[in-house]
Amino acid sequence: MRGEDFLRYVYDELTYQIANAIGLAMVDAIINSPATSSATAPAVPQITKAVAVDTIATAISQLSDEATNPVIIMNKATWANFKAVQYANGYGVDVFEGLPVLFSVALNAYDTATAGDEYLIVGDLENGAMANFPNGQDITLKFDDLSLAEKDLIKIVGREYVGLGVVAPYHFVVVKKPA
Repeated sequence: MRGEDFLRYVYDELTYQIANAIGLAMVDAIINSPATSSATAPAVPQITKAVAVDTIATAISQLSDEATNPVIIMNKATWANFKAVQYANGYGVDVFEGLPVLFSVALNAYDTATAGDEYLIVGDLENGAMANFPNGQDITLKFDDLSLAEKDLIKIVGREYVGLGVVAPYHFVVVKKPA
């Protein structure tokens, strides 16, 4: 790969890594929200429950009625645990309650999590979270061909300014592994 193809690859990789970092930051913001609302932060309840047929349904029951578009966020390995429960159930049941599943490495896999670790989020990203892009959604790239010139290298830095966080109470539920 040379020339323009290589530059396109670099741009695509920078864009992917920045978008991934924003996703990780949103999961972190949800996990670190308080369990009860305060003057400065909306509530994100936390429940402690093992992977079971009713885990997602229990989490949904903690959501506000205004949380109209919930999704499930989990590690792919946790998804396999839920599928094993579904297969072992002996009859057709959707352990995900028909909700879309999004994967994130920001959450522990159930099997490797210790007691009290967060392994699952159920919530409404559309109505319960906000990402503000003050400079637009374009990624800014800066090229530095001087600082590493002795090594025949060019430094490319990608940036995207974003402020994000949870904006509505009871639009997310964090599920933790029991002891």
